[in-house]
Amino acid sequence: MSGIIVAILLASVAAGAWYHYGRGKRAGGKKRVNDSILVIGVTGARASGKSLIGTLFAERGIDVIDTDHLVHELLAQSKEVMAAVRQRFGDGVFSADGVILRPALSNIIYADVKARKDLEAILHPLIVIECRRRIKELALAGKKVVAVLVPLLFEAGLEKEYDLILAVMVDEAILRERMKARDKLNDAEVEVRLAAQMPQEEKGRRAHHRIDNSGTIEQTRENLSGFLAEIGLS
Repeated sequence: MSGIIVAILLASVAAGAWYHYGRGKRAGGKKRVNDSILVIGVTGARASGKSLIGTLFAERGIDVIDTDHLVHELLAQSKEVMAAVRQRFGDGVFSADGVILRPALSNIIYADVKARKDLEAILHPLIVIECRRRIKELALAGKKVVAVLVPLLFEAGLEKEYDLILAVMVDEAILRERMKARDKLNDAEVEVRLAAQMPQEEKGRRAHHRIDNSGTIEQTRENLSGFLAEIGLS
């Protein structure tokens, strides 16, 4: 996929110009993304626990699409993505056998805002297309709810892709400690990565619902049960 086509696709996504399946209505009379399946977008800061929320949704029998997994698949398997990454970032982010070195790529994009935006322009349109394909398959299979884990949901302007948006919130000090432990980062590296995303309080303000993940897994499980009850899915 050429850089020009990718730029056009991303602009279309950000402007909400893509076609939405179905003709149902959201709460409040707004148009539903799909008239036969409720699409919940789950977002939050890095290390906030979106994957845990996905696991807890799955425990309740709700299908989950993890866009982080889609990114990994694209970087590992898509010839078009590999070619675009090589053209933009050079041979230095590839191993000798042609595999994208994600740590090397991460070092570049967190040090250079333009580089990060360029990588997002390569990946985001393809992720949107694949998410829509999977959601449509689930709807055709008779599924009534799907949760989609999307770290950069607001940053990419994808609000219109979802009927409800759930923001995963964590105490700021706990969030930083989790990032350091999980990703083996020092304090400065944590701040760089947090600065690359919208502050979690702003995500919480924009979301339809918030869920706290500062405590134990059982506490978060109870919080999710409360959310599901609130939207009529208990």
